Amino acid sequence: MNYPRVNLLKKSEQRYQGAVSRRFVLVCVVVVPILFITTLSGIKLIQYTSVQSSLKSNRELWVSLEPRLASYMDERKGLSENQRVMELIEGWQGTQLSLSDLLAEIQDSVPANVQLTRVAIRSESGKLVYAKPTDFSKEYSLAVQGIAQGERAEEVVITLLKDLLKTEHMGSTFKSAKLGSMRKRVGSDGQTMQEFRLDGSSAKGGGR
Repeated sequence: MNYPRVNLLKKSEQRYQGAVSRRFVLVCVVVVPILFITTLSGIKLIQYTSVQSSLKSNRELWVSLEPRLASYMDERKGLSENQRVMELIEGWQGTQLSLSDLLAEIQDSVPANVQLTRVAIRSESGKLVYAKPTDFSKEYSLAVQGIAQGERAEEVVITLLKDLLKTEHMGSTFKSAKLGSMRKRVGSDGQTMQEFRLDGSSAKGGGR
C-alpha cells in the first residue's frame, strides 16, 4: 500500500547534497575571473603610472642636457676642424723643399775649378684645393749650369754630379739628376774648359 509523500521544506531551505555547493561553483565561475581581471588591471595601472613618471623624468633630464650636448658637439666639431688644419700645415711643411739648404749643399759641393753660371729650381703643383696633406706634394725641376776648367774638366763635372746626389736634400729630392749636356771650349788664354748643364727632376711628392 502506497502512502503519499509530502515535502515540508521550502526551496530556500533545501541544501545541495554534493561535495561542492552550486553557490560556490557560481562564485568561482563569476567572481574569481572578475577579481583576477581587476587585480591584473591594477598591476598594469601601477606599471603604466611608473612608466609615465619615468618618461616625464627622462624628458626633463633631456631638456636640461640637450643644450650641453649641442655645445659639446660644436666644440668637438671645432676641435676636429683644428686638427685637420694642423695636419694640413704639417703636411705642407713636410712636402716643401728647403731651397736655402739645397743651395748650401750645391755651394759646398762645387770644387775650386768649377764656376757656376746659373742655378734654376722650379716647382709645380696642380692642386687648387688642399683637402689632405699629400695634396701639397710638388714636383721640382733643377738646372745647374757652369764651367769646369782644366785638362780633367769632364771628370770633375761627373764627380760633382755624384757628390750632389750624395747630399741630403739633393739626393732625396732629385733622384733622377743627370748630366744634361757638356760642351768643350777653349778660353782666350788657351785653357781647355767644359761647359755643362746638370738636370734634375723629383719624383712626385719629393721634398724634405
